[in-house]
Amino acid sequence: MALFTVLVLSTVRDASSLFSYPVAVGGDGYYYVLQINQLLKNGHLYFASYTPLAFYILAGLSFLTRNPILAIKLGSVGFNALLCLGVFALVSSTTRNQWLGVLGCAIAALSGMHFYMIAEFIKNLAGVALLIWAAWCASGALENYQARVATSSVLIILALLSHISIWGIAPGLFVLVLILRCLTNEKRSKLLKLTLTFAVLFLMICPALIAFQRFVQLPPWLGSELLIRPRWPISLRSPAGKAEMLALLLTAPTTLFLIVRHRPASSGNRFRLIVGAVAMWSVVVTLNPFLNHDMKQLGIIGRLDHLMYLQVAMIFPALIGLSLHFHRKLAWLLLALTPCFLAASLLASLPKGLQSWYLIERQQMIQALPEHRQQLGTNPLVIAQHGDEFVVTWVLGIPAQQNVTRHTNNQSVYWLLHQVNPALLTPSMEVVMEENSGFGLVLVKRDELREWLDHLDKEEKDRVLAQNPHLENYVSESQTISKSGLES
Repeated sequence: MALFTVLVLSTVRDASSLFSYPVAVGGDGYYYVLQINQLLKNGHLYFASYTPLAFYILAGLSFLTRNPILAIKLGSVGFNALLCLGVFALVSSTTRNQWLGVLGCAIAALSGMHFYMIAEFIKNLAGVALLIWAAWCASGALENYQARVATSSVLIILALLSHISIWGIAPGLFVLVLILRCLTNEKRSKLLKLTLTFAVLFLMICPALIAFQRFVQLPPWLGSELLIRPRWPISLRSPAGKAEMLALLLTAPTTLFLIVRHRPASSGNRFRLIVGAVAMWSVVVTLNPFLNHDMKQLGIIGRLDHLMYLQVAMIFPALIGLSLHFHRKLAWLLLALTPCFLAASLLASLPKGLQSWYLIERQQMIQALPEHRQQLGTNPLVIAQHGDEFVVTWVLGIPAQQNVTRHTNNQSVYWLLHQVNPALLTPSMEVVMEENSGFGLVLVKRDELREWLDHLDKEEKDRVLAQNPHLENYVSESQTISKSGLES
């Protein structure tokens, strides 16, 4: 009954957020719409993907509902319910306590961070849900060994076909399980255990060693993920995850220490391996100060950090169950802190893609864009910030992207810019609509953009760049070209 209540209340809350406006939510909302629409019409995706399973599921729902936006929202709610039930099953089976499973399910369902998954990272949500059920099967929940192996293998394959992050998470957790198995096995030598302990410490500082070396030039995507100087993982500027990060700081190292020290045979081998691997992942990745945890950047580590609420959902109840055997005072302390953690997590702000102002603005943009299609000419290309390019393509049926390329096939290139001061408009600028505070959403011709930016004072230019992050690369390249011209 408690599990049912948690799922119903959380589902109603999620549905009220997702269905409050008729538009697709999240920055990538219309990316999913384009993919599903193209799949149903032409049998292939608009953007190629090596992990298309979630798109096929959502396309099936769209075929039934005749509404791709409705299908995406229903699919998101369904994936999240599957995930929460998986957390309940996995925590219940590892701790052998259904009430702790309900607690894990409640953390996964009510945490403020889960809104990022249901609004922004739907494919990731589906992949992680399938991975958790695969872990439940592999942990021995099925009595028949052959059925257990077959079912878990199928679920892992489906998870790998859902999102590319699973290709890193699944092998990483498997390696950590092997390390935990050796560390908690009494038959293993002390030398081996000491070696593995140093191996874990090496994994933590390895990002700094890679970033510090000068023998091999790192690719840009990898260099941006690593830090030479350690940085505290918690940032007050982070848009989400403060409560979850604090909870991990308290519970993950403690859980790992107790598992390795006491090797709780009463909790079973599944407990040691599954919970220990998640705790070690938290220490090596999520709490690693040598990795870039900037969620605004949304790099590889930033994306993985959005899963920390699921790590808390498994570690927190498991630590309570473990403490009941060895440190009852710690168990009561954790139970007392549970309402405080849930309250802090619930009070976290919604992601940008679920906030009312964003959805209202998106709805107005969808209504306003068709009125300006004729002015764009016969062969246009629109450069827009992340999320907007999908809206432009969906509404106008023309190509749009985030970055301008040198070869545009004789296309008329326009930049879509937010929050442009009406006092700075030129006669050739096309005002799409008025935004908040009297500023406007405008279309600027590529040939006029650089000159217009050069006439802005520093304060106004910084404000425009802050509101339009897709301009950053263009401005940087322009400055590089100008600098090269002066030097030559």
